Amino acid sequence: MRVRNRNRGKFSSYTFGPAGVLTSRNLNQLLWDSLVTSQIDTYPVENSVFRNTDEPKQLRSNLSQGTLKHLPDILQLVNYTLPFAIVQRGQTFPESLATQYDDKFLFDSSVQTSIVLQYFCSPSSALQSFDWSILFSSVQTSIVLQYFCSPSSALQSFDQWIQQRLLWWRKYASDPAQISCSELETLNENTSRAFIQCQFPWGQDNVEEIISRGSNPVSDLQETTKVKLQCANGNKSYTPHLIECSTVLEHCLMACLCDAYTESTAQLGKKIYLLRYSAGTNHKIKLNLHPKIAPYKLSIVSSSKSRSNEIQEVASYLNKDLRNAGIDVFHAKDSLSVEDQFIRNDMMGLPYTAILSEGTLDSGTIELRNKDTTLKV
Repeated sequence: MRVRNRNRGKFSSYTFGPAGVLTSRNLNQLLWDSLVTSQIDTYPVENSVFRNTDEPKQLRSNLSQGTLKHLPDILQLVNYTLPFAIVQRGQTFPESLATQYDDKFLFDSSVQTSIVLQYFCSPSSALQSFDWSILFSSVQTSIVLQYFCSPSSALQSFDQWIQQRLLWWRKYASDPAQISCSELETLNENTSRAFIQCQFPWGQDNVEEIISRGSNPVSDLQETTKVKLQCANGNKSYTPHLIECSTVLEHCLMACLCDAYTESTAQLGKKIYLLRYSAGTNHKIKLNLHPKIAPYKLSIVSSSKSRSNEIQEVASYLNKDLRNAGIDVFHAKDSLSVEDQFIRNDMMGLPYTAILSEGTLDSGTIELRNKDTTLKV
């Protein structure tokens, strides 16, 4: 991962390599599936990154206001029937950048200082000295779900969303015990919130907010637009209550990497796959990513040198066949030994490695190595 820093971390951006892009994509899809695909009566929307104000070039710092403005149209779509949800995913910008838009910063990187951070690094040592605020102050990919319900069901729905989001985070965690929910915080008589928290190198931090906003946001929008936003229950009408879940994809990705990172002392071969600290100890690095989050589901390696050309043909065919089936496959064509390729695959969090040998050519058998057990079958 490459981090670009300007003004001592005030503005920053970062980019991902192939494994980072695929891991981020998988996590993004899992988030979308949990908030949209698997939910009934949930409607995705999208807005421009610019605020709807008279001021030019005002970038949005959150998705909440823009998402709420779709409420009148969605209410008509559902015939004023509750509950339902509106979801938006898109880029948001730090408040300092959103209010002080700078064309030159966004499009001219010549004045920026580059900082290189190894993608797989030790939270317990090397990353302790890194300025993590850089990662949490740059342009972000935010996702927000706004759930509208009746006043009578608001409290129960709020509790259900807290439990649902907590279970989702624990489902994909390597160590579910490190995922927790904060105590309920009452901001005022109409607003309460809770946070999903994960363990980072600096301690616990918030990765998702679930907040019950009451009916005030809808009432304010009704006052501004002069459009009726009330729902009916028999002869009674009421203003919908709003429950909001919001998170940032980049924060989710960093939480997953820190959760999945493990290291153990071992005697290893290739120095490029070692982190060497002042004590001179060799550390074996492994990412225990959930298979659905892992950048690749399978790696293909060859254990034969004598018939390498024939095996490469089989590997290419297998790679293409699996990719056509929608399975991401990592097929490196370097000269590393099989054991060193195992080490690299473990560092990338790849759950399985297919080992092609002369037996593959003779009898069609392929060994399969499991990352977690290191057993070959």
